[in-house]
Amino acid sequence: MGLEKYHAKRDFRRTPEPKGKVSRANKHRFVCQEHHASSLHFDFRLEIGGVLKSWSLRKGPSMDPKVRRLAVPTEDHPVEYLDFQGDIPAGNYGAGQHRIWDSGTYELLDDGKAKENFETGKLKFELNGKKLKGTFNLFSLGSGDQWLLVKSKDEYANGQWRLELLIPDKNGNRFIEKKSAGPKRSKDPERGTVKKNGEPVIRTSAKIKRGEKLPSIASVLKRRELKGDLRAKVGESALQLTSLDRVYWPKENITKADLLRYYLQMSKHILPYLKDRPIIMKRYPAGIKGISFHQHDVDSVPEFVETAALEAEDGGKHTVDYIVGGNLETHLYLANLGAIERHPWHSRLGNLECPDWFVFDLDPGEKVEFKQICEVALISQAVIDGYGLKSFAKTSGSRGIHVYVPVKPIYKYELIADLAAKLAREIAKQSGKAATVERSKSARKSNQIYVDHLQNAYGKSVVAPYSVRPKSGATVSAPVTWEEIQKRSFNISSFTIENMVDRVAQIGEIFRPVLKRSQRLENAFDTAGASWK
Repeated sequence: MGLEKYHAKRDFRRTPEPKGKVSRANKHRFVCQEHHASSLHFDFRLEIGGVLKSWSLRKGPSMDPKVRRLAVPTEDHPVEYLDFQGDIPAGNYGAGQHRIWDSGTYELLDDGKAKENFETGKLKFELNGKKLKGTFNLFSLGSGDQWLLVKSKDEYANGQWRLELLIPDKNGNRFIEKKSAGPKRSKDPERGTVKKNGEPVIRTSAKIKRGEKLPSIASVLKRRELKGDLRAKVGESALQLTSLDRVYWPKENITKADLLRYYLQMSKHILPYLKDRPIIMKRYPAGIKGISFHQHDVDSVPEFVETAALEAEDGGKHTVDYIVGGNLETHLYLANLGAIERHPWHSRLGNLECPDWFVFDLDPGEKVEFKQICEVALISQAVIDGYGLKSFAKTSGSRGIHVYVPVKPIYKYELIADLAAKLAREIAKQSGKAATVERSKSARKSNQIYVDHLQNAYGKSVVAPYSVRPKSGATVSAPVTWEEIQKRSFNISSFTIENMVDRVAQIGEIFRPVLKRSQRLENAFDTAGASWK
C-alpha cells in the first residue's frame, strides 16, 4: 500500500487536493464523496493500512439490500483526503466538483485485520455515518478490478431508499432513482441509443497496443496448463483474461480456462442463438460454490461489446443497459466475467416486441424420475403437433427438458403468452397427475412436473442451446432428438463440456431449425379459439 500512483497522477501546484503521506494511525474512518467529474460518480474510501483504499461507485451506495453496486478500485489516497472537498480545476486528473457526501467510522465485523481481509477480497463492516449506517459487504468479483458493495439486511436497510445528490446533476436531477430490475420496452430498439440518466455506457480501450504482439485466443486455449492473467487477440481486439486457473467446478477440478476453451470450441454453434439478443447475466466469479448474482445492467464494457438501453418498468424514467450477444469477443468476455450460462431474450433488437420462439420448461419435482420427464415431453410434442406446429427439444442442463416452438416474429408477446398458456394446460391435462401448471411450489406435488409457460414474456429468457450450467459435472443444455427421448437413451448428466463438442460433430446441428423454421400461428390460434389479429 502506498501513494505513488496518487502522486504520479497529480500536479499539486495546480490542484487543491492534499499531497499527504502514509499514516501510522489507523482510526477506521470512512468517507463517501460525490464527484461531478467527466461523469458523475461517488468515491467510497476506507482507512486501511495508513491510506484510504478507494473505490469508484458510478451510482453511489445504496441502503437497499437488493441493490448491488459495482465498485471499481482506484489508487490509494492519503488519509488527509477524508476532509477534502472543493473544485478540481479543468485540465487536472479528476477535474470537477468534489464534495463530502457522508463520513464517519467503520467497525470490521469479520475475523482478522482490515488489511488482510482487503487482500483476500472480502470485507464485512458496520458503517457509522450520518447517512450510511449498519452492515455492508464489499467483495471482489475475482478479477481484482471489479468489486460489489451490498447493504446487509438489518434495522437500517430500506428498500425504498433513494440517493439524494448534494449538487444537482447536469440535467438538474437531485435524486439517483432506484431502477426496476426488469425491462419494459425500448425508446430506440434498433440499437438502444437512449442513455440512462443521460450517461452513456463507459467504453474501455480494447485495441491492441502499438508494437504489442499478442497470441491468438485459439493458441492460448490450446495450452492445457493455464494460470493467472494474460492478454490474447480475439479478432482485431485484445481480451484481458484473468484468474485462468480458478477452479469453477471443485469436484471435477474444472477451471475458468476450461470454460473459455469450451465456449471457443462451440462458438459457431451457440452464437447464432445469441445474435442481436439482449443477454441476462448470472455471474459466478468464484465458481459454482461461491457468491453468484444476476446482472441485467452494465456501466462499463470493452468497446467491442454492443449494448442496448431498454426502458425499465418505471414509465421510462430510467433505462437498463443490456449486453447484446452475437460476436466471439463478447461471448468470451462474458465467460471471463464468470457468466457461466447464456440467457438470451426470445426476441431480437429491431423487433423486440415479437419473439422468434416460445418455450415450455418441463420442471420436475424432487421425486420425479427421468423417464417420466420424457413421457411428458412426448405428450408436449403430440399436443403441439395437434395445433399444426413443429417443436424441438433440448435438455435444460439442470433437471428438466425444454420444448421450443419456433415462430415467425410477427406476433406480440401477449398473443404468444396466451397461446402458450392454452397449450400448457392441455399438456398437463393429457399427462394426468404426472404434470401440472400450478405455479406455487407449495401447491405442487413432489412427483409432478411443472409445465412452465411463464417465461414467454417480454424480457424473460431460458438458457440457450449448448450453454454450460453451474451444476455438478459442468452439464450442458443439449439439443436432443425426439427419437432419443422416446428411447430414453440419455439422462440429464449425459452431456457436459467434456463431450459436447464430439456429440455435435457426430450428430450435427439438430436444433438449427429453431432459427430457420418461421411458423405462422393463424391456424394454431383458430384451433385454440383465440384471435390472432
